[in-house]
Amino acid sequence: MADAFKAAPKRANKKGLLGRFWLVLTIAAVVAVSGFVVYRLHGVFGVHKGSFGGGTSGEVLDEFNAKTITLQVWGPPGSTATINYLDENSHPQQALNVPLPWSKVLSSTKPGIPANLVAQGDGSWIACQFVVNKHDGSGDVIKTPNRSDPNQTVNAFVYCLDKSA
Repeated sequence: MADAFKAAPKRANKKGLLGRFWLVLTIAAVVAVSGFVVYRLHGVFGVHKGSFGGGTSGEVLDEFNAKTITLQVWGPPGSTATINYLDENSHPQQALNVPLPWSKVLSSTKPGIPANLVAQGDGSWIACQFVVNKHDGSGDVIKTPNRSDPNQTVNAFVYCLDKSA
């Protein structure tokens, strides 16, 4: 019975460098070969250095024709309104208790400006519109005229929206 508990004989620990690190070396070889294959395939499919983004970073886009957008709000004589609108950079702006008629001129060289205006007045009605001049010889173009229902006696409200003036 004492023989059953004898320790197993120790193996000789004579593995070489390749025997110890074969897995690490195999992974390194696979990564190196894969990297080389991807590098070669980039050339085959036309992906070259500097081709991303549509051109060089120093390339300047031509500016679009300047345009002028006039925001207009009007109502009964002597009335006032609170007006909220988006400026030429699409930042919200507010004009509090301004006398009517009211107008604001926005200028931009961007291809399109989202023109948005809401107004609430103390008169019986209120109206708004955008007047766009692209400075291309076509003259002024009136866009999105809108008027509240007549005979509203309390806080007439109107909005004008043009997604790309």
